[in-house]
Amino acid sequence: MWPFVGRARELEDVVSALTSEAGAALVGPAGVGKTRLTDEVVARLERTGVVVRRCYATVATSSIPFGAMAAMLPADLRTANPLGRAVEHLLALPRPLVIVVDDAHLLDDASIALLHHVIRHGHARVLATSRPGERTELWQEGLLRRYPLDDLARAESDLLLERALGGPVDTRSASLLWSASAGNPLYLRELVVSGRAMGSLRSDDGIWSWHGAIELDGRLAELVRSNLGRLDSAHRHALELLAYSEPVELDLLAPLVQEAALDDLETRGLIRVESSDRRAVVRLGHPLYGSLLRATCPTLRARSHQRALATALEATGARRREDLMRIATWRLDSGAPPSVDLLVAAAEQAWAAQDVTLAERLCRGAVAAGGLNCVGHVFGQVLMHGRAPSEAEATLADVMSGPLSAEDRSRLGATRAMNLHFGLGDAGTAAAVLDGVDVPSLPPDLLDWLRVVRVISAAQHDHVTSVLERTHQPVAPHLSVHMQRTRALCLLHAGRYSDVLAEIDAYSLTSEPDDGALRMRSFALAFAGHLSEAEALALTMHTRPFDELAFTGATSLYSVLSFCARLRGHGAQALRLAREGTPKPSTGTPPLIFDAIALANLAFAAALTGDPRLAQDSLARAESARRPAWRLAGLTVSLARSWVLAATGDLPAATAAALAAADECASLGAHGSEAMALHDAARLGADTSHRLTALTATMNDPLTSTYAAHATALAQAAPTLLETTATAFHRLGATLHAAEALAAATRLHRAQGNPRAAPQTSARQALLTRDFDNAHTPPLRADDLSHHTRLTRRQTEVARLATSGLTNQQIAAQLHTSKRTVDNHLHAIYGVLGVTGRDELRTVLGLR
Repeated sequence: MWPFVGRARELEDVVSALTSEAGAALVGPAGVGKTRLTDEVVARLERTGVVVRRCYATVATSSIPFGAMAAMLPADLRTANPLGRAVEHLLALPRPLVIVVDDAHLLDDASIALLHHVIRHGHARVLATSRPGERTELWQEGLLRRYPLDDLARAESDLLLERALGGPVDTRSASLLWSASAGNPLYLRELVVSGRAMGSLRSDDGIWSWHGAIELDGRLAELVRSNLGRLDSAHRHALELLAYSEPVELDLLAPLVQEAALDDLETRGLIRVESSDRRAVVRLGHPLYGSLLRATCPTLRARSHQRALATALEATGARRREDLMRIATWRLDSGAPPSVDLLVAAAEQAWAAQDVTLAERLCRGAVAAGGLNCVGHVFGQVLMHGRAPSEAEATLADVMSGPLSAEDRSRLGATRAMNLHFGLGDAGTAAAVLDGVDVPSLPPDLLDWLRVVRVISAAQHDHVTSVLERTHQPVAPHLSVHMQRTRALCLLHAGRYSDVLAEIDAYSLTSEPDDGALRMRSFALAFAGHLSEAEALALTMHTRPFDELAFTGATSLYSVLSFCARLRGHGAQALRLAREGTPKPSTGTPPLIFDAIALANLAFAAALTGDPRLAQDSLARAESARRPAWRLAGLTVSLARSWVLAATGDLPAATAAALAAADECASLGAHGSEAMALHDAARLGADTSHRLTALTATMNDPLTSTYAAHATALAQAAPTLLETTATAFHRLGATLHAAEALAAATRLHRAQGNPRAAPQTSARQALLTRDFDNAHTPPLRADDLSHHTRLTRRQTEVARLATSGLTNQQIAAQLHTSKRTVDNHLHAIYGVLGVTGRDELRTVLGLR
């Protein structure tokens, strides 16, 4: 039996209905968990002494009088009054009695009549499960309270998946399984069972991941086929068209199918009609329906469907942005390749929409049709992001060696330079290519584009301030967004986080915010100390199904989330996120610019969790991934080096590495990273208070200000100031730094002979570290654990609840204990901390 997830409220409501009302009906489509919820209800009732009799309706019993209930009735009901005889038998059963009927929509008329009589006369309470829209007498007539059940939400589905597998699942795999199951627990279970049996779903380094495509076969295919039911030719025709087009506008689909067929399919729940942008859009009732229909549709019929869809969409004028992509895809799949012009235009749209897989396919289609010189500017970017920068360089160089107009050569040259710089790390050749195509005869917008490419490239290796100045060069209006985005990146490096947010807001007024802008916003929020906001924003993108080739976005999101997890002391979570965002070791594929950042984050997380071997290996890979062209991206590697050394126990070398990293960051104007490095050095024992305080003149964010306060308190050996700093860190959510500050304060209180203060700060630290997950740093390890004052786990719970404003009686109710026990716990807590009441308790714990 799988874990029970996401139905806690429904469980309580149904149990209540079965103890205080006539009963309940769980109504929902197949696989949403009606039977699983019923199992929990039955177990709860039986534990309280309720007698439960369960029966199962099936297609086979639906034509037999009392067929579904035969197991709980006398063997012979051949009397003049079989209903009366059945009632007499039920009345002889022990009380209190609950009758549970699974699949009540398949009940025969006699069983329905018996349940009517039982419910109306109060002989027993009834719990029924049913499909929607079928045999609704029991609840439409008010006999039972109806509880509709839908599919699980994404968060509930992910939790169910993790609990069922007994470990975390990587984001790509969770997204893949969510997309396939759409939150249907039964489908999710069958996907997991078949995936594990075939080896597609397996655990690597403690993280479950799905390998390859999802194949619909075995029991899963049988379930989907059963839920589709019998389909006549009109119904199948409509569903197959949808399988190749969903989501599709009703106006586009309607001329191709029979209206009556669509009505029937919607009534049966096999399709859904939704309103989107003031138009009706049609989808299949479940994603797996499309998988089965495509797998079973004959090739010639499938091609016919796609030709019909393409022709119908072309007839409408293809006015929407995504229409060219759909027409090109349908034409390719139908065996009638479209024109080169259509493929190029569609590839450009797919690339702009960040659909890397589709963009690559359309580019290759254009190349096969002889349009490489037309689509090369997109193809080069696609190959770079597809981890094939060498192929991109060879392709672009080949195209540029042929006869081209100056305009085409400049566009291809810009793409080639970007690939050389960001894909291969060859800044010199990239600059030479740009020089070769930058000729005065070009149109102004192309000259501006080459200028933009130079600035974008410089933002990875030149001093931040110089690049920031160059982003203010005037360019064509449609190119200004690239300058604004680069300016936001420079401001992020400079540690001017509020200016980053303002810059992103400014260009979002004239352009739709893209994922790059949202990622920079999440970084700025995280580095400024707004951890909760940063995590929330990153998670909105993190939970989307993403293409494996779109590694840049995925790496950035994992970096933000892993950074926040580290600051919260959640070491295991930080390590898992860092692993997911790190490329697997491969031969023959050169490292890309974001690989160094991802590997450095893995080294950070491994060092935090006390795994020096993994930390050293990750750092070595990160070092080998660095290139002179990517100097600013490589700063993350320099920052990680000090903590890898600390994990091996070499604290003097770790401190020196942190100070060296700070100097390297300062030489490039990367004051955000400089502040982090200086704070790391302070945590390891160096006095960096003056440099950090100086940085706060231009970096006025709360986290950097608290870094400076922490370094100052450590330098001055001021325990009271350290406690204040811990409170500031705690309010930001940076509980790891808060615990380190309290550990230092505790040591100083003991050294300075403050016997009452030391236990208080030690207990505050214990409250914070209770929530830590495998987080180890030298400042925490340096604490003398033999003197560390600890509250018990229950005392910790009581202290937190007491400071939240609850009375002792309310705390007792929440912890399912007596008020006297809570009184005793609080008395012990006050004694340990040396306080006399809740107000002092809040003060000691840094909550006021």
